[in-house]
Amino acid sequence: MNYHESTPLAGIRYYTPPEDAVLSAFDGRVKIPYGDLPIPLLELDFNALGGAQPSYDAIGRGIYQALRMNPDCSFAERYAYLLKEAYPHFVAELANHIVMLDKKDVDIAYLDRKITCLKIFALIEQGNPHFPLEIGLALMEKGMDLSTLDSVTASLYQAEEFLQRALELSPASVPARHHLGEVSYLLGKYDAATCLWRGILAALPGDEAVKLEERLGRMAEGNVPRVPVVDYLEAVGAAFSCYQRNEWEEAAAILHDVLNDGVFRTEFSLPDLWHVLGLCCARLMMPHYAEEYLRQALELDPSREDVRQALEDLNK
Repeated sequence: MNYHESTPLAGIRYYTPPEDAVLSAFDGRVKIPYGDLPIPLLELDFNALGGAQPSYDAIGRGIYQALRMNPDCSFAERYAYLLKEAYPHFVAELANHIVMLDKKDVDIAYLDRKITCLKIFALIEQGNPHFPLEIGLALMEKGMDLSTLDSVTASLYQAEEFLQRALELSPASVPARHHLGEVSYLLGKYDAATCLWRGILAALPGDEAVKLEERLGRMAEGNVPRVPVVDYLEAVGAAFSCYQRNEWEEAAAILHDVLNDGVFRTEFSLPDLWHVLGLCCARLMMPHYAEEYLRQALELDPSREDVRQALEDLNK
């Protein structure tokens, strides 16, 4: 009889071990009973069993692949324990992956790989606040990326969950409180953000503390975006999709509404919004507005050659 994962993993088959099954590692110095645990195996290893129990190597390959494909899979904690106790070479490989990814200017695919590696380490070292903190930061980065705004809400709520876990594990952590406060602000939870930030002002460098205190002052006066920032970001994602479908008038209307909020516009200076708005106006035969918006994008980021080229094309 085989175990069936609720979300099947491609190339993985599950082996149901006998009740007395024991994983033996390091020449028998480590013995771990696993008779109650469905074991993921690579399909080739599963097909080669022929009625025998899987080898040490086959079990390692299978659980490592299962965790890399879905670190939230059923029995993930048990698999991570086996990895930690019996397969240190796979743990070292994961650590190397994280180091390599940290050295890259990563795109979303690389960021997802980093999150997966960090989640596995969070399972292996459940008492270590470093890993949920790093997962939270990576999810924040993913959520704020303009190419993935369709998933911004999910990413930010997941970031909130991991940052809260980091804070529970290390209540005095300034980075955890600081970044959890930022996520709370993005989600429109201003009271929570205020409580988190008030508690760390004295621990921040001078300039950073001054800026955060000024922000807290604005929040106390009710000077916050009209709707939560996450809603604006979702709207921007919708506008970008409209632009890709040549629905320029709809895209321009959404971006106008977002940029009409002075607080959002000031706190989140995103040249891409002005760039796309300018392109929409160019397509709608409104060259004066197109030039105005493109110049605003270039003012925010003078290095944007694509914006400079759009201006040149507009004036041809």
